[in-house]
Amino acid sequence: MNGARAEGYWSRLGRMAGVRGGGRLYERAHYLVADMPVDPRAARRWLPRSLTLAAPARATLFLAWFPWTSFGSAYREAGLFLHVRHLGVEAVCSPWMIVDDDVALVTGRELLGYPKKLGAIELEIDGDSVAGRASRRGAELFTMRGRLSGEVADPPPILGRPHRNVRGAMGAAIPKLLAFTPREEVVSVRRAELEVTVRGSERDPLHELGLGPVSEARLHVVHLSAGAPPVPIGAVSPLWYARQWLLRAH
Repeated sequence: MNGARAEGYWSRLGRMAGVRGGGRLYERAHYLVADMPVDPRAARRWLPRSLTLAAPARATLFLAWFPWTSFGSAYREAGLFLHVRHLGVEAVCSPWMIVDDDVALVTGRELLGYPKKLGAIELEIDGDSVAGRASRRGAELFTMRGRLSGEVADPPPILGRPHRNVRGAMGAAIPKLLAFTPREEVVSVRRAELEVTVRGSERDPLHELGLGPVSEARLHVVHLSAGAPPVPIGAVSPLWYARQWLLRAH
């Protein structure tokens, strides 16, 4: 990315977030996550051709709560990461996400290619008990319920890993594959025993991914900052993007 483009990114992000030079955007962000196997044939349709599913094929489903953000919104989020490889790099790609705040929706979609839509998210943490659900347009999409246990000594990152997201819009513009890696500062990570039920709906067909039993679950509490600016690293087929449009915006 040339200097002018990078400056433009930080200028926009700074105006949105009230920070400069990649300061904290979120403090004590909570992510309740479940790592699950996924049907590779079904998941393949949710990814652009340039990305390859990790082996074995797996996904991370999550509920999140952001009690403090630098742009003044406290909100909740639910999403899915598919674990992928791109040119030898292990990364995650977000093909589906909902939030309950319009500022977070616009910022995430326009700057970072997260396919955010408005929905309803609940997440309750009461001592060692956790429960939550994600729903949209009157349909319950998935639920999580369980208990927390001890700290994870060497946890994997939840957001602070390479991302490959698609940013684009219907029309003449060619969709772009973005590469970026947020900065993550761990506050705590606890193990969880979770029961996850995925129902999905016609407009949010999570149930079609063939998600299997939970292999590992955790509660991450982290501080997040922007890291380097997102870099367009390739074009994405407009035909694939059109086929994904209802999933991303319907």
